[in-house]
Amino acid sequence: MSQLLGRQDCIDSLRKDLVDLQGAILDVFSRTGPVSFSSWKFPDKLSCNLDMVALLEQYDFVDGEDAFNQHSHIVLLELVIDR
Repeated sequence: MSQLLGRQDCIDSLRKDLVDLQGAILDVFSRTGPVSFSSWKFPDKLSCNLDMVALLEQYDFVDGEDAFNQHSHIVLLELVIDR
């Protein structure tokens, strides 16, 4: 399983999943209003106030940066849980 950590296809798939999840969340918020709960990943922020565009830009795949890619992979997994 560790051979998958940090692979570009895995990171790309997680990023797509997060975009899809965020779209579904925004659809629900448009009907119910934002939910005021703390973020699991960033407990000092409300989950509805996370800047997902900035987070997706920050945690993207970078060629030749294995340690960073592994870190990005884990952060993206954590963001899926947070959503």
